[in-house]
Amino acid sequence: MRDVRAKTHNPGMPVAHRRLQTAALALALALGAADAVFAQGNPSLAGMWTLDPASKGGGRGGGVPGFPLATQLVINVSPNDVTVASDTGSAQSIQTSVYKLDGSVTSVPGPLGWETTAKAAWQGEALAVTIRRSITGPNGPIGANVTDVYRISGDTLTIERTLGQTTQKLVYRRKS
Repeated sequence: MRDVRAKTHNPGMPVAHRRLQTAALALALALGAADAVFAQGNPSLAGMWTLDPASKGGGRGGGVPGFPLATQLVINVSPNDVTVASDTGSAQSIQTSVYKLDGSVTSVPGPLGWETTAKAAWQGEALAVTIRRSITGPNGPIGANVTDVYRISGDTLTIERTLGQTTQKLVYRRKS
């Protein structure tokens, strides 16, 4: 069996260099651990949220056209995904979307006859979700991309929704 220490320990290296090498290794490990924790995003996003009525505006039903406005949200955050339950279904029934955080595209609820997918990623403390809706019409496929960016500040959740050049800011308050 070979002695591994012979490659990693250099008795001829000055003590100051060995200490610097050890400190650099410790820093690299600490930064790696910080990245692993940071990759989990913002756990304060989890909770029950109610739409601030003053933030409604634009589009049919108060939202971006074709995307119903949720008045209630229940959000769960795990290291692998974010689950959002909202009252955006028919007759304001609850629909649940699971956004995977591994970069994969997943199917999510959408209008009947439309293929609706989403891709999500943490951008620092914010969660960015791009939703794609597409359908094949008589002249070929048509579709739209909407991006929702979820940001937390205390007990306030702001969702910035963008469709093309249209942007809407929705403000939710944490429900006790």
